[in-house]
Amino acid sequence: MRALWLGMLVACGNSSSSTSVDASLGVPLETWTWVDVPGMACGNGTPTGFAINRSTQSDKLVIVFEGGGACWDPATCYGILVPVAASHLDGYNAQTFASEQGQLESHWAFQRSDPTSLFHDATWVFVPYCTGDLHAGTQSVDYMALGQTRTMHHVGGTNVDAMLARLAPYTFDQIFAIGISAGGFGIQLNWDRITAAFPSATTHVLADGAQLVPVQADRWSAMKAQWAMRFPQGCTTCADGLGNLAAYWRASAPAGGGRYGLLASLQDSVLGLYFGYDAGQMRAVSLPVATAMTGDNAAFIIDNTTHTMLGAPNTMTSTGAVLRPWVEAWANGTDVFVTTGP
Repeated sequence: MRALWLGMLVACGNSSSSTSVDASLGVPLETWTWVDVPGMACGNGTPTGFAINRSTQSDKLVIVFEGGGACWDPATCYGILVPVAASHLDGYNAQTFASEQGQLESHWAFQRSDPTSLFHDATWVFVPYCTGDLHAGTQSVDYMALGQTRTMHHVGGTNVDAMLARLAPYTFDQIFAIGISAGGFGIQLNWDRITAAFPSATTHVLADGAQLVPVQADRWSAMKAQWAMRFPQGCTTCADGLGNLAAYWRASAPAGGGRYGLLASLQDSVLGLYFGYDAGQMRAVSLPVATAMTGDNAAFIIDNTTHTMLGAPNTMTSTGAVLRPWVEAWANGTDVFVTTGP
């Protein structure tokens, strides 16, 4: 296993002056490293992988699922009549990550040299999104687009399995799974698989801009069919609607699951566009999902058209709660982690 890691690594630039190598993973410590993973692919069929920034300062692992829209037919996948609705469908590799890693390095939660930064001592993993299927697809589909048959590989769920298989042999005490936009849906759709991959750890999830609201019926049917979308094992009604997945996780976290956080803007204009709602309709379906979060499940709720919030740590609810301390409470398990807002 160690030889495989070493043979498939492409260095992507330092975030620290450390030149040590982790003996178990075979990757440089505290620097971003790209890992090509056999079995992971993007929409156009090209291989992909994930990026890792390994630290031995703690036994914490943070997995970040990237966002970037969704596509489910020729129009949304290939830009027919409408702009292409999902990102990186043409591939994601070490060079793509190198062009984007600065966004992670500048984030308030990922500052190695700042002991007050939330995850300064954790191992970080970044999972790219290049399949247009909310990290939940399991098949390739032929679309007739622009006068020819084109194959789209909706294999985000398969990619998650391959990524977890690569990481699973290594031991962590706490897993923090964070998803932004489409990545937030991916985190919620794969929570059980993440916990199963790390049975000795507690896995906490945080979804930003990804409230599990019902989707317009015909659109939902198309998404499920084109992606061969998979759902948590044991949720017999999840295929009927995303709202059922929300209720399923509120009722019972997966074995090894911990705190479940949601950052929700009630009138989210981006989700409204994808799911078929105007601002008022989006608010109506979002409010019950967010306010139902209680106990170890909690939501940070604002009432505007904003999409995601993690990049704006000073975001505030109408009740005066501030985002950064609320997210820190989710990670640390303090009593500030309660549903607040809008």
